[in-house]
Amino acid sequence: MVFILFLFFSQAGEYVMHYTSLAKTQKALNTYLEGRLSSLILENASDDQYRNDVLNRVASLDQIGNRFDLYESQNIAGLDQYRENRFAERQVRRGELGPMFNSTWNQQQVQSNGSWTPLVLTDYNGSESNPTDFFFKETPNAVVPSLVEHAKTSFLVEALEELNKQALVFEKYNLELLEDAEFASVFKKRLFLGEDFQLTINAEDKKDSVEAVSINSLPQNLTKQAGKTELVYRPQSWGKYFVEIQTSSQRFYTSFEVVRPRLRFLSQEELIDLKLGQSQSISIDKKFIPTEGVAFESEFAEVAYTNGFLQVKPTTVGEFTLRLNVNGQALDSVLLGSRVPELLEVTLADAFGKNCKLGSAHRIQSVNTNFQVLSYTAVFYPKDGSEVKLYRSLSRLIRPDVGLWALKDGTLVIKEITLLSSNGITKTSAEPLIISTNG
Repeated sequence: MVFILFLFFSQAGEYVMHYTSLAKTQKALNTYLEGRLSSLILENASDDQYRNDVLNRVASLDQIGNRFDLYESQNIAGLDQYRENRFAERQVRRGELGPMFNSTWNQQQVQSNGSWTPLVLTDYNGSESNPTDFFFKETPNAVVPSLVEHAKTSFLVEALEELNKQALVFEKYNLELLEDAEFASVFKKRLFLGEDFQLTINAEDKKDSVEAVSINSLPQNLTKQAGKTELVYRPQSWGKYFVEIQTSSQRFYTSFEVVRPRLRFLSQEELIDLKLGQSQSISIDKKFIPTEGVAFESEFAEVAYTNGFLQVKPTTVGEFTLRLNVNGQALDSVLLGSRVPELLEVTLADAFGKNCKLGSAHRIQSVNTNFQVLSYTAVFYPKDGSEVKLYRSLSRLIRPDVGLWALKDGTLVIKEITLLSSNGITKTSAEPLIISTNG
């Protein structure tokens, strides 16, 4: 009913804004719950395994969110053209994401036997459904991210209720989101391994003076100077980190995530069409890679990277691997493919490699310097109708008697040209070279 009211009593798209904002709020709650669950000190090995299994299941649900982000960027032009139900039906219920969601939900139920994740769900009409159908059948627009976050909340709350019932009594801790406080500096919520998490708190009032800071329940060393409290923390592994700040009057919390660098192209903006021996510029999504220590390499391509743009020049035909290195360590890779370019062009060249006329020509030379002529056939058609002259060469060189043909009127055709790539493997052809001679 609430959804219908938003639909009929709001301007176009406002109900979408409502539900996308709701998803962000749910995500903030889940980040807090994940931090609390991750920071629990558990002595029982089975409890620790249960906690890790739940966190893994929560992470697996991001497959739906990530796939929807891609769908949204490619198919949704604006709030008035939201077609999220098409995604829910085709890629979740009838696609591979549906069995994954069902399996993840069922694993949670089997391990927790909790009331938040029943194996069979009943709607307001009394109809029973499996989890995928219950959540994603005839899904209204704009609610898929919210549904994913709701499933995460169910998993996390079940685990926290079983492992530490006190963890859900928020009033007891009087925790507030640090981002809502006015005395904290801006800090990065997303780091790459090797980067520092840096936080500065300006305590103008005594009640805001910082007494302690913990990250995943581990106390941290602080630097205090002139009313400022500074924290510099270097994460040692990937994952999510929960930060808790105790001031003189209350507690605050926040979180950040340490992610693995990833190689992602902005392929929607440009066509990646790699050709042997030709350089192409490809845009890299810079938000997925650090600002320093980044390098790209491949055994089968010349690669250069500058400020978000990657120059790739293949040296082979077919698939090859492009790797992302950060501080000398390979952290991600993608498979690319290159093809033989269209018919190449050749020209006459002298002994120094400069273009010239037939009378002073030393060899047949490829315009594309990544290729070298292996062989060719030369045919001369005299203007006076005399006998046609033919010469087949197994090298790029021009025989002297071919050069003498320039002394007569006629047409010289250089054809059946075979070229070899600089990789020493790939062969291709070139367009015929037609030359008019005037004796």
